[in-house]
Amino acid sequence: MNLKIYSLIAAGAFLFTIQTGCKKDFLKKDPIDKITGDIVLSNAEGANKLMKGVYDGMYNDYHIWDFMTNGDVTSDNAYAGGDNPANIQIDLFTTNSTNGNVDRDWTALYKDIKNANEILENIPKVPDPSLDASGRRNQILGEASGIRAYMYFNLVRLYGAVPLILKTPSNLTETQQPKATIDQLYAQIIKDLEFAAANAGATAANKGIFTKGAANGLLAKVYASKPSPDWAKVLQYCDATIAGGYSLFFDFNGLFDIANKNNSESIWELQFQGNGGEHGNWMPGIITGTGWKRFNTPSNDLVKAYDDEGDLIRKNSSILFKNVSTDGWSDSYWSKANYPFINKYRADDKSDNYILRLADILLLKAEALNEAGTSGWAQSKIIVDQIRARVKLAGTPAADQAAMRLALEKERRLELAFEGHRWFDLLRTNRAITVMNAQLDGKGTPLNYNVTPAKLLFPIPQKEIDRNPNIR
Repeated sequence: MNLKIYSLIAAGAFLFTIQTGCKKDFLKKDPIDKITGDIVLSNAEGANKLMKGVYDGMYNDYHIWDFMTNGDVTSDNAYAGGDNPANIQIDLFTTNSTNGNVDRDWTALYKDIKNANEILENIPKVPDPSLDASGRRNQILGEASGIRAYMYFNLVRLYGAVPLILKTPSNLTETQQPKATIDQLYAQIIKDLEFAAANAGATAANKGIFTKGAANGLLAKVYASKPSPDWAKVLQYCDATIAGGYSLFFDFNGLFDIANKNNSESIWELQFQGNGGEHGNWMPGIITGTGWKRFNTPSNDLVKAYDDEGDLIRKNSSILFKNVSTDGWSDSYWSKANYPFINKYRADDKSDNYILRLADILLLKAEALNEAGTSGWAQSKIIVDQIRARVKLAGTPAADQAAMRLALEKERRLELAFEGHRWFDLLRTNRAITVMNAQLDGKGTPLNYNVTPAKLLFPIPQKEIDRNPNIR
């Protein structure tokens, strides 16, 4: 049996735009792998090519760039910089349903889900017995399940309730699904990740592959992010991740050196080979440089947080100051004589983007320990001090549960700045409104973000509302 598979990866959004009179074209599918063309699923080679197409599909605007805008510009870590109206709306909490970033992120994440669904539907049908003898069939299914879960995790944190699509639509009605509840979404995310943890491969040299470590790490983050966190589960999956063979890289600054890609601390990272390779990372070129105003400018408040802590190693590794006085643009927050740029992506188009690294999981474990009871702060302190020791800082002075909560919030911010985590940390701890409405600029003037509960999530894109009446 030969099973020929195509993908809708090039079709635009997952919930498709239907033009009047074009319904016959609606289900026309384009190849998932544009380089190799049609993929014939009769053997392991075809199965692996289809899985490669899922990974290739992740090299899109969301995973290259918007992950940081959503996680850091929305938060107190960065300003929009540049002159992009969509980014500025996100920065100022004036985002509406026609915002271009809101639309393209929805599209990108559902495209990734569509590609994962094709794997889960069709790999069980491939007749090649070598897939079972080697265990590769279940491994592929585990990778696809984990990737689908990750995309839904991003969707639910960005948009709240969204449609839950678990198979390729076969007709117009199946594309117009209603929103699933938050609980339903988290239940499916956990189900997919549990399957991935049981079936994906172990840690390998290529950290671009979804592994058991990535599944366990995401399960920890998911259980911490649910409307009612389950700290016992967070601790369980943090420990499972830590036991997966990872270790803190000895040098914080070295984490962002191109020579240390796929290091011992990395759990999952996008693999960029440059524009001359298979994938190039264009993001570093738009956050650092002179001549025109770059995007995602580090905030006054973040720089102050590093300075107040005496955290020179992480500050200098994360932020680079330059004199851009001769550039023909202005800025409301910083002097151009000493202007900050993000410094974690230094290798031009070859810089990898971390999705998960061990320090994130260790600090999450510390949080779970602290939430386990009033005496858990002492165990939490051991982990926090380990993270701080790497950057030559003394141990945290936090000496009770409440103080440790704030210490962990600060430590995660200083450790993970510009890696797309800060806003989601503030959301899951219910601190977003308090923190953002207290923001000041470098002169001590209130920024007046006026964040309300209604502004904590992206609106559903207007294009999706127009094409799917069931999500209005």
